[in-house]
Amino acid sequence: MPTVSIRHDVGGPFGLLNAREPFQSHGAMSAYGFPPSRTGLLPWEWVEAYRADRENPGISYVVYSYQTPIAWVRKDGETVIPDVGYSVTTTRHQGLCRAWL
Repeated sequence: MPTVSIRHDVGGPFGLLNAREPFQSHGAMSAYGFPPSRTGLLPWEWVEAYRADRENPGISYVVYSYQTPIAWVRKDGETVIPDVGYSVTTTRHQGLCRAWL
């Protein structure tokens, strides 16, 4: 998995989020083409939703900020971005997901 710059590689019409490509940033943001089981600081109701989506219909792409999934794309094409507030950094990551997933 490539290590990338959030500023230059993640957002935009040709960015990794839009292409749904896995990556690890030099900081706290990462994305995977499979759903890791860790749920970090995700609130319990969203943990349940994440786990249910992993089972059916499945998750094809998930974005993490630090150790918490902040957005995922289900195999049926639906994008899920929990409306949860975190740090300034994670809020910036959530904004990238809203714009480019």
